Amino acid sequence: MVVKKFTCALIIVLSLIGTLKAESIKINTYLKEDVITLSDQLQLVLEITSDKQVKVVAPPAPQIPGFSFRNVIGSSSTEYSIANKQFFTTYIQTFTYIYNPQSTGTFTIPAFKVKVDKKDYYTTPLTVQVNESTYATTPQKQYNLSPFLSPFGDELFSPNRLEGEVFLLCIPETDFAYVGEPVIISYYLYTEQAIEAFYAESEKDFEGYGKAVFLQPSSLKYENSVYNGKSYKRALIKQDVIFPHKAGRLQMPILQGQAQFLGFLNKTISSKPCWINVKSLPAGAPVGFTGAVGNFTVSQSVSTTKLNLGDALTLTINISGRGNFSQFTAAPFPPVDKFQVSAPYIQDKLANEIEGTRFIHYTLLPRETGELTIPSYTFTWFDSNSGVYRTFKGTPQKIKVHQSNILSYFSGLLDKDKPQALNPLLNLSYYPNNKNYSTELWFWLILVLCALSLIISAFIARDNKLKELEPIAYAQKTAHRILNKYLRQATEAAEKLSSDFYPLAESGLMNYLARKYGISKSLTTSELIDALRMKGLPLELLDQLEEFLLFCQQARFMPGGAEAEKLDEALHQLRSLVQALSRFKPGKESPINTSFTPIQSNMSSKNEEPQ
Repeated sequence: MVVKKFTCALIIVLSLIGTLKAESIKINTYLKEDVITLSDQLQLVLEITSDKQVKVVAPPAPQIPGFSFRNVIGSSSTEYSIANKQFFTTYIQTFTYIYNPQSTGTFTIPAFKVKVDKKDYYTTPLTVQVNESTYATTPQKQYNLSPFLSPFGDELFSPNRLEGEVFLLCIPETDFAYVGEPVIISYYLYTEQAIEAFYAESEKDFEGYGKAVFLQPSSLKYENSVYNGKSYKRALIKQDVIFPHKAGRLQMPILQGQAQFLGFLNKTISSKPCWINVKSLPAGAPVGFTGAVGNFTVSQSVSTTKLNLGDALTLTINISGRGNFSQFTAAPFPPVDKFQVSAPYIQDKLANEIEGTRFIHYTLLPRETGELTIPSYTFTWFDSNSGVYRTFKGTPQKIKVHQSNILSYFSGLLDKDKPQALNPLLNLSYYPNNKNYSTELWFWLILVLCALSLIISAFIARDNKLKELEPIAYAQKTAHRILNKYLRQATEAAEKLSSDFYPLAESGLMNYLARKYGISKSLTTSELIDALRMKGLPLELLDQLEEFLLFCQQARFMPGGAEAEKLDEALHQLRSLVQALSRFKPGKESPINTSFTPIQSNMSSKNEEPQ
C-alpha cells in the first residue's frame, strides 16, 4: 500500500515538472505597425522566450491575403536578472517576417504553428490595415507576388529553376598573414535557387586564433558572381575578424545555418572548409615591442609647455591606422627623474574592431622648477605590409616650470575633455616637512565636536526662526514638548502607585493649555474653562477637561487615591483627554471623538471599562 502511494505521488510530481517545463516557453507575435500604406512594408515579429537554450527553425511564413512575402530575419539575445537572490537567464529568439502589401483594405494574419522543443505552439491571429500612400504625387509601387523577383523589380531567379546548387563559402581577404595580424573572413551564400532568407545557427571554431564579429547584414542582397567557371547569385551572410596567435596552417570557423526558400522550405547548409597560412613574426623585436601588428601612423603632442609646480601636463600618443588594437598595450614610459608619471590612460576611437585611432595619455607632474626635458617616447610595431619592425621616436619636449602658488591647485578643473590628475601625487620628500595632524586622535575629536555644534546650532536657529516668524506654530510645538514631559512623569508616578500622579497630571495640562492657547497658568479651573470656551473648544471636550481637573484636585486628599485600579483608570482618562486635545486645531471646528468616560462612573463601578 505504501509503495502504491509513493508511486502515485512520484507520477504526480513528474507530471507537474513536465508542465512547468512546458510553460517555461512563451510564444508571442506582434506587428511593428498595424496601420501601413501601400508604400510601406509589413513586419510580423515572432518572439520565442525560454529559460533554456532551444533550437528553433524559422517556421514557414504564413500566407497573408493581399501581401507578398519578401524575407525573414532571425536574431537571438540573452537577458539576465536577479530576483529573491536567485540568478535567472532568459533566452530570446526573434524572427521578423517582411511582406509587401498589394492592395488596400483590412487583412487578417492567420494563426500559424511554431514547433519548439518537439512541441507545437500556435500564435494568435492579428489584423493589419493598409491605406493608400500619403504621397499622392508619388506613383505607388505595386509588388509582384512572385518570390523570385527582388524588391527592386529586377528578376533574380527564373520561376522555372526551382532546383540548383546552394552552398556557403568562407573567403578570407588574404591567404597569408602574420601572427597577430587581423584578417577579415567573409561568408557568402552562393545559390541557383530563390533563397529568401538565411539565419546562422552556429559556428564551429578551431585552435590558433581569436575572433570578433566585423559585419552582419540584416537582409540578403544578391549580386552576380562566378565560381569555378559557373554563374551564381551570391549574398554576404557575415564577416568575422580573425586574430591568429600561433603560426601554421589554421582552419577558419565553419558557419552553419538554415536557408529558406519558397516561404516555407528550409535547408541546413554549412560553409566549406578554408584555411590561412600564418607566419611567425621575425626574431629580434626591438625593446618596447608590445605586440602591435598592422599599418600605423604615430604622432606625439603635449598639452602645455609652461606650467606651475603642482600643475599637471598631458603627453598624448596618437596611433592611427589598421591593426590589432585589442591585442597590444601601451609601451613603457622612458625613465625620467624630474617628473612623476601616471599609468597610461588609453582612449579608443575606432570605426570597427581593427580600424581607427588610439590615444595613449600620460599625466606628468613636475617635481622641481626650471627648464625640464621630457625624454622622447618610442612606440614599436610590426608593419605587416613590409614585413619589418618600425619604431616611432618622439621629439624631446622642453618644459618650463615656475614656482607654484595656491591657485595652481584649481587649474584645469574645467578641462573635462582632458585626463585629470590628483595633484598630491608627488613624493612626500618634495613637500615641506609639516606634521600630518590628521593621524592624531584629538584632531578627529575636534572635528566631531564641531560637527555636533553645527547640528545643535541648526536646531536652535530653526526654533528661533519659527518663534519669530510663526509664534502660534512655535507655541504649539513647545506646548507638545511640555505635555510630553509631564505625561511621562505622570505615567512613571502611576506605575509606582504614587499620589504624585494627580498634581503632575494637573500641572502638565495647565502648562500645555497655557502655552498652546496663550492664556495664564494661574487661572482657576472655572476661569480656565471660560478662557478655552472663548478659543472655540467644543463644549463636550471642555466638560471632560473640567471634570478631570476637579477630580485631580480632589484625589490628592482622597483616601485610597493611590490604589492601582484608580491610578490606572485616571491614567487612561488622561491619555484619552491628551489625545483629544492634540487632535483639535485652533480655529477649526472639527468633531472631537474621544473614548472619554466620566470618572465618577469609573470609580463607582469596577465592571465598566473605557470603550
